[in-house]
Amino acid sequence: MRRLLSSFLLSLPLSCTSGSEAPPESSPVQFVAPNGTAITDYVAVITALDGTVAATRCGDGGSLLCGDGALKVPLGALNVRIKAVGFAYADLAPGAQSVTLEPLELATTADFRTGFGVDDRAAFESMAYPASGELGRALAVKFFIRGLDGEPDVYFQDTRKHPIHYDFAHSVLGVPGTAGQFAKETYSDQPRRQMGGTLILYPDLDATITLEFFPSDTLTPAQALRAHALLEERLGFVPRHSTTGRLHYVPAGSAQEAAMDAAAQQDFERAGAPWATLRSLFGDVELQAMNPGVAYGTLVAVTPEQLLQGPDRVLVSSTDIVLLSRLPNDLPLVAGCITEELQTPLAHVNVAAHARGTPNLALPGAGTDPRVAPFLGKLVRFEVAPGAFTLAEATLSEAQAFWETQARPEFIPTHDDDRDGLLDFVDIGFADSDVVGVKAANLAELSALLGDRAPTGFAVPFRHYDRFMTDNVVTTARCTAAHSDCTEEGRSVAICDAAAALCEASATAGSSFWGHAERLLADSALPTDTALREAALDGLVHVIGHGTVDPTFATSLDAHVAALVGDTKVRLRSSTNAEDLPDFSGAGLYVSHSATASGDKAASLRIREVWASVWRWRAFEERRFWNIRHRDVRMGIAVHRSFPDEAANGVLITQNVTNPLVAGMTVNVQKGEVSVTNPEGGEVAEAFTIVPSPTGGVQVARQRWSTLSPDAPVMTDAEITALYQAAYQVQLHFASLYAEDPATFALDLEFKLDGPERRLTIKQVRPYASR
Repeated sequence: MRRLLSSFLLSLPLSCTSGSEAPPESSPVQFVAPNGTAITDYVAVITALDGTVAATRCGDGGSLLCGDGALKVPLGALNVRIKAVGFAYADLAPGAQSVTLEPLELATTADFRTGFGVDDRAAFESMAYPASGELGRALAVKFFIRGLDGEPDVYFQDTRKHPIHYDFAHSVLGVPGTAGQFAKETYSDQPRRQMGGTLILYPDLDATITLEFFPSDTLTPAQALRAHALLEERLGFVPRHSTTGRLHYVPAGSAQEAAMDAAAQQDFERAGAPWATLRSLFGDVELQAMNPGVAYGTLVAVTPEQLLQGPDRVLVSSTDIVLLSRLPNDLPLVAGCITEELQTPLAHVNVAAHARGTPNLALPGAGTDPRVAPFLGKLVRFEVAPGAFTLAEATLSEAQAFWETQARPEFIPTHDDDRDGLLDFVDIGFADSDVVGVKAANLAELSALLGDRAPTGFAVPFRHYDRFMTDNVVTTARCTAAHSDCTEEGRSVAICDAAAALCEASATAGSSFWGHAERLLADSALPTDTALREAALDGLVHVIGHGTVDPTFATSLDAHVAALVGDTKVRLRSSTNAEDLPDFSGAGLYVSHSATASGDKAASLRIREVWASVWRWRAFEERRFWNIRHRDVRMGIAVHRSFPDEAANGVLITQNVTNPLVAGMTVNVQKGEVSVTNPEGGEVAEAFTIVPSPTGGVQVARQRWSTLSPDAPVMTDAEITALYQAAYQVQLHFASLYAEDPATFALDLEFKLDGPERRLTIKQVRPYASR
């Protein structure tokens, strides 16, 4: 933003603006109020004969164009616009020597103001509706302008009282007509007699104020420019000649950006009216307050590699706040997070923080930032607020008191373990989540709704997991193998011996896999011994992953896979009754695997690894944090063909989480198979919002390009439209199933463009959960 502003504020040649001599060949012009009082404090925007545009400030003694109470206008200037606080803007007529500026009559009522003085920023903020997004805190004030075919009237709505243009105009100003008539006259009629929009003050972005209109508004750049002048002249606290804090027109989407052609840009420049794209605004973000919240914990610096199993692994838990050098593939449960890489709203780190209600901050250079570095290794209080954060040392008693307030009531997942067989998607749906898990049930519902735009397949119900856990028995041989795996992964021999002792106790007792899991849940040492808990759970995962699958079931499963895809691959996707819930996402907790109908990757073998992932350390810790009863968690499996030739993959949220003040859908998309949520090489996905278009369809409001495609969009306009149409259909259908209002309900969709034909497939749908 600052780069854009500094490039905009050009200066006249030195002979015109500075030096020891007055500019040659100039004509002095004086400005007065109607009562004859001289006006000497103003900004002049001058377009020279060669088309060069410059702004100069008179009244502060810094410009040689100003002196003896007059502006020395270079001869041949094409245009001069005068901006004086408290007066209507004026364009000089050729040859003028004295110009009377018309004072603005500013009024204040309980419902609106018609303008603000130089000291009235607090008054503006008091009328604003507060929100927050990637650009930090946002204070939005709606405005309504009428009489554009004559002398216009400008109203700044008290937006806390009157957030809707029509309600304000109808109830306060007495504007007649229905809401539909008002919308037509305000947002689409040409010529335009009235307009409505929003001013958004970003305190954390150099106090920049943006001028924004609805994405579906048909107004022209010339009309936006007129609105800019009418509004800026009434915002006395907004600088007219500065590199910060200016009023910027921001086109709402790709259609409005395209309308800002060279001629329109020249008109804005000659009027001294800055404008900016969304990308330029987001490009200057130096701090992202991704998810607000408060946490207590030990601030620990780790790399993504140190979160993985190995000799250098750092175990972190819900009493740690992690400072990450890069975005990790898999983030365990932590109290809060700071990343040195910027994030997207749909990055896994932020989705997890959003669901947990934990603070999440992106701060480049955080490891050496004096606001962060002194607290490494210390117990701290960490707070993220819109556009800001604080870190402060804390005492153990303060931390414990806070942790006690975070306790949650126990959640007991429901499950039906009686339904047998393998269930084709056509035979199940949304209501069968207690049989096959939420993911599989929703996939079946998607398949029925979208046809070939969703996967077809079948589900493995909970019964087979329950029987596998009941029929298999822990043995000494299995415990020995788990112990070897424990030490090979880099844990200490002492910890592995302790975990093996728990396993051997179950073997001695002849316990089933369920029995061993119950032994661990009942052990008094595990809740307080993090290292032992992690090692014991890893041992349980190893034992389950090497259990024996019932031969009859194994044969049936592999036959179903062969019937579905022949000798190609399927995906075995985890589908529990403790994920994809309205209040708990559980994204990334469990594993999915590719499989075939035969060989060493046969589905009947690989299914054990998916079942075992119920007891992964990260999944266990997340459920522990949410107080979900582990013994009632069941694992179903969704089976469908794999996608080996992805042209693009992405995530869509059916609400605008980037800028909640504007209706839309949020999309992060990346080329090929590179993960959107968990990139391994620091790649950043393309981020945009699908918003209404002035022509009645949809358009893109793009925040950033993909680092793998920095000069071109990953998706075509036609593909984006098809994605929006499918997502809208899903939104209406699932909102009804969840008994939610589709206008406010948010769904999290995963999609792919597959193969050379770039076929759209919606491969997952779940509520966009937040704590």
